Amino acid sequence: MNDFAVQSREQRFDFLPWNFYHHATDDEIRGQKDYQEFLSRDANVTVGSNCYVSQKAAVYAEEGEIKIGDRTFIAAGAYVTGDVTLGADCTVNPYATVRGRVRGGDGIRIASYVCIIAFNHGYGSADIPVFKQGITCKGITLGNDVWIGAHVTILDGITIGNHTILAAGAVVTKDVPDYAIVGGNPARVLRMRPHGVESKKDLSKELSAFGAKVRAQIPALLSNHLSKTDSGDPCFIDQPGARRRVRPWCDAVEIAAAFDQIPPGFARNELIAKLRSFQDPKTGLVPEHIEDDRSYDPQPAMDPAKSDRYNTMIVHYALECLGSSIGSRIANAADIDGLKLQSVLEELPWSEDPWGAGHWIDCYATCLDINARHFKEPTVAKTLFDWMNAHCDPASGVWGKWRESDRWLLPVNGFYRQTRGTYAQFGQPLPRPEQAIDTILTHAGDSRFFGDGRGNACNVLDVVHPLWLCLKQTDHRRDEAEAWVCARLPSILGHWRDQRGFDFDLSKSIAEPRLQGTEMWLSILYLMADLIGCADVLGYKPRGVHRLEAVASLPKP
Repeated sequence: MNDFAVQSREQRFDFLPWNFYHHATDDEIRGQKDYQEFLSRDANVTVGSNCYVSQKAAVYAEEGEIKIGDRTFIAAGAYVTGDVTLGADCTVNPYATVRGRVRGGDGIRIASYVCIIAFNHGYGSADIPVFKQGITCKGITLGNDVWIGAHVTILDGITIGNHTILAAGAVVTKDVPDYAIVGGNPARVLRMRPHGVESKKDLSKELSAFGAKVRAQIPALLSNHLSKTDSGDPCFIDQPGARRRVRPWCDAVEIAAAFDQIPPGFARNELIAKLRSFQDPKTGLVPEHIEDDRSYDPQPAMDPAKSDRYNTMIVHYALECLGSSIGSRIANAADIDGLKLQSVLEELPWSEDPWGAGHWIDCYATCLDINARHFKEPTVAKTLFDWMNAHCDPASGVWGKWRESDRWLLPVNGFYRQTRGTYAQFGQPLPRPEQAIDTILTHAGDSRFFGDGRGNACNVLDVVHPLWLCLKQTDHRRDEAEAWVCARLPSILGHWRDQRGFDFDLSKSIAEPRLQGTEMWLSILYLMADLIGCADVLGYKPRGVHRLEAVASLPKP
């Protein structure tokens, strides 16, 4: 074999290393094993079986160890240094860079000219040259089954989820959720890869059987949540041993109403009178009522600024379930005119607590609806919608920003509260539904909140209702939203406890069913089923705070 043929053969393996074990001679295989032994001895590199590491690649450890899993290939020109672990069946293509503390799973494809740089230079002082300020290292984590396109850059501190695709040229500055396809500079989620979709026909059968079972158990379930005050009066509690508050009454009424029933042991008029008795006729608000209950240690009261309007809202919805309405106008809300409203909206904690801001708007908008429909009050609803439309983030479609500490959790959860009481309640179109879907699906793929064994009723509701609402205006990424729903429905159904209901947090090892969890999960299941077109088989429909119908029209200003 002449020199050119030898050189061509060597280059073939250097630049197409996955061909090595298909075409290499015994001598070439022995030569590769000798080189891997050299790396292990002199460069602190551990190489698995059936690997190929080009001698034209720079592969050596710095203050750590390089570990390469079975059947992993490193091509010529690659630069792999630092403290790096790559799992089985990975490929580092020509001229890719992997530096610093990098932890990678199995099945990772790293294309040419990728830069994975798991450290950063200090630059805090402008009086000291950058090269003298040392370096920082948070580390980079790559999941399993990751395809990293050519010229992608991944910055220090980033986690790349499983089954993800990073489009060519992306600059990844934030964590990437499982199954996401990201692209751009800075990279954002372009769409999610459909996965785990169970047959809708099979789900329809499960939902039908579930709905029939729950309907038969509603009287017993609600009876199990009945207690008595010290004076002997019956009252609903969230779970055995819980304090006697306003919300369990509302949850009990709404659960029964979803199945066209009323809670056992009460006449309709008794329930109406009880719920109306909670309201302060002067302010129109419903303060928290801890009923005659000396057996409990004192607990700090809920924030009155938040709890009063929330209790007013839920009592209003429960009364509507009973064919009635709240007894007095909400003077507390009527006192806020258009000018004052704009000032309040500007001062809400959009940066640090977008959920709290959305909570305020949800409760306030509901009070506007109560006053307009039941007490013929003039409304400033148009001012509210004008402000929200103008301040919706054009990139994310939500109100509030991504933060390192909780990512999209508070903006998405706030989006649910804010849109539930406004756009959903008044039947108005969302300003940016497609961008909102992108943001919500990014959040839905975040394993911090929705990984295995994670997911409470609030977090799941705050994804499902916004998706359901947005998809009324657009089919943008509908298949991915349906896939997310289908992957979770069977697990949720399996958490039902006969005659006790659902726990609020399904991640607990021991279930503690609660009225709040039961009402919320039943509503979530209906929204999920409706999103995939199977809701009609459930045999119930959410009523009260989670009703799906909008009011007839937006009240005129």
